[in-house]
Formats: sequence, C-alpha cells, structure tokens
Amino acid sequence: MIDVYLLADSDIHEFHTACQKADMKPIEHPFWERLPLTNIFLSIIPDILHQMLQGMVKHLIKWLTELFGSAEIDAWCCSIPPNHNITLFTNSISNLSWVSGHEHKKICSILLMLVINLPVPGGHNSSCVIKAMHLLLDFLYIAQYQCHISDTLDQLQTCLAAFHEHKMVFLDLGVQENFNLPKLHSLSHYVSSI
Repeated sequence: MIDVYLLADSDIHEFHTACQKADMKPIEHPFWERLPLTNIFLSIIPDILHQMLQGMVKHLIKWLTELFGSAEIDAWCCSIPPNHNITLFTNSISNLSWVSGHEHKKICSILLMLVINLPVPGGHNSSCVIKAMHLLLDFLYIAQYQCHISDTLDQLQTCLAAFHEHKMVFLDLGVQENFNLPKLHSLSHYVSSI
C-alpha cells in the first residue's frame, strides 16, 4: 500500500491507475504515512450499526428477498398478527429505501419467522439457508451484549466460524457472487477487539 501511495508525488495518472488496480482510494498523503510502526487498522473498532445492522443484515435481507422473492417476503410481513413485542412492517421490508439501525433491529426480530416455512426455489433444502441466517443473527445478538466473558467470546467466534461454513448456500443459490465483503471481513476482528 505504501508503495502505491508513494506514487502520488510523481505522475498523478499513474497514481490513480495503481490505486484502482489495488482497490484503494487515491488519497495523496494519508495521515498515517509518517507512522511506519503503527497499524492504523487496529484503531478500527467493532461497529454494530454500520458493520452489522446496515452492513451484513442489509446483505442478508437482500439475499433472502432475491431468493424467496420480495412479494413472498412482503406477504409474510403483512400477515404477522398484531403483537406488543414486535414492530409490524405492514408496508413490507423489501422496498424500504432508508432503514435506521433501530428498524434493522426490529426487522432482525422477525426475519427468521418470515422465511422459516418458505420453500427454496429449485427444490433445494431450506435448512442450509435457515442455518446460515440463524448463525449470522446469533453473532449479531451476542456481539451486542453489554459485557463479555470468555464463554461469550467463544460463542461469538463459534457463530462466525459456523456461518463461514454455511454461507456457501447463498453462492450455490446464485443470490451472491462472492463474499469479498469488507463488512463480513470486519466481523473476524470482533473477538480480538472486544
């Protein structure tokens, strides 16, 4: 990375091309360039709102909507009976344009219920989808604990490892092309950061 950023003082076109090839933002002089012994990435801490709720949960909703169809998901949303413990999304969840973190949390509380009985198109086994979804939601809920002990950190790590084992179902069903998602990668740092 540093070698690419050093090109900023020479030909600007060459610098921008090198940044694009390295999938980096073309920042001419990052603030950490004079701190060679500092790992700036250690300063990035877990962020439930942006990494989990508006990151991975948003991806999960998109995968489920593509897999089962927005009409089916929305129909199940509308069929949930009134309840004091959950928020009803009577206008659907698939076409929400701006979703707050609070709304994402409320969607998480009904997400499993929406797809538990839906058949996966093509006759595939729905248990793999449910398992992957369940593991990602478990990770989210455990990560939100106010206080952690060794056991909860072990559970967090176990959920993530198991999700990585089961996530391929989304590739197999064609709703995701790859898992080169920075927000998914950031989950691997939660335990060490906590």
